[in-house]
Amino acid sequence: MQMPDDATLGRLREIVGDVDVVPMGVGSNRLYAVGDLVLRVFHDADRLAGDPWYRPEHEARVLGLLADTPVPAPVPIAALLDGPEPALLTTRVPGTPEPPADAAVLLDRAAELLAGIHAVDPGTVVSTRYAPYYAPAGRSVPTWTTRPHVWQRMITVLDGAPPAGPTGFIHRDFHAGQLLWTGDEIGGVVDWSTGCVGPLGIDVARFRLNLALTHGVAVAEDFVAAYAKAAGREDVHHPYWDLLDAADLLVDWSEPEGGDELVAWQRFEAWVGRAVRGAAKT
Repeated sequence: MQMPDDATLGRLREIVGDVDVVPMGVGSNRLYAVGDLVLRVFHDADRLAGDPWYRPEHEARVLGLLADTPVPAPVPIAALLDGPEPALLTTRVPGTPEPPADAAVLLDRAAELLAGIHAVDPGTVVSTRYAPYYAPAGRSVPTWTTRPHVWQRMITVLDGAPPAGPTGFIHRDFHAGQLLWTGDEIGGVVDWSTGCVGPLGIDVARFRLNLALTHGVAVAEDFVAAYAKAAGREDVHHPYWDLLDAADLLVDWSEPEGGDELVAWQRFEAWVGRAVRGAAKT
């Protein structure tokens, strides 16, 4: 894993002094430990040029907003935007990605956290509005499916108007992989590049889809009640948001070759079928 560019390293030294920069991992960002801080380098040039949800300056604004709230997000220290690969320097939130073994604890803690996120007033700090990752024209029935009617029905539902429902500040990519745990408590929630103002139901939908793929449908369904209890409202979940979130994921899905890929696809398709049936009842 390569080190940050010279311009970024120079700025780091100005801010924190002569501290070791230790690679932590790479994904959509390259991550480095800088003492007790974390440096996230936005290294994907194509996404920087064309992806509105891959903007370090936007994430810096979102983290600045959250710094004055109870939401356990990283606190921004500096936005290093001048080099060829812009970066964010933040505090490091405690915890590990390993969730509690008890699914009920996972649901309750995640629901409480999400209700807290939705209670944040974005004010004028965060004005970016939610939009699907992909335009409707990109939706199509997957060529390999044995249940084309499910996907065609999904497309038909999404061609209609979205349901009325509450809007506010959302994470936009809220799933279990974004949570860090200290025992049975959440130490932090990360990856705020998609934070925006939008339908609260899309956060519930994303978390439910992730649960359906990793823990099963029953656990995913239980999250609706857990969130309603934590937020004190029952008007957030709607099958439309489950389908809209699934449509975003479908565009990036390739034909499964068997084994775990096939199992994941079958779970995903079953989840979409369930949401289609739910939408038909509304």
